Amino acid sequence: MQKPYRVVEYDSGPKGMPGMEALINEKAAEGYALHQVIERSTYQWVLIFKREPGRS
Repeated sequence: MQKPYRVVEYDSGPKGMPGMEALINEKAAEGYALHQVIERSTYQWVLIFKREPGRS
């Protein structure tokens, strides 16, 4: 059984957000939708993904 939520810590570094977009797309391919983003500092983020209904 898959977990209903995934929490991922992300460090964007000075290069910015392109890597975060790739991570979001990767999790979407695994059946997770972005649920919430929390900014911890300038470059550090916590992304919370929720399992999409009907995906196992």
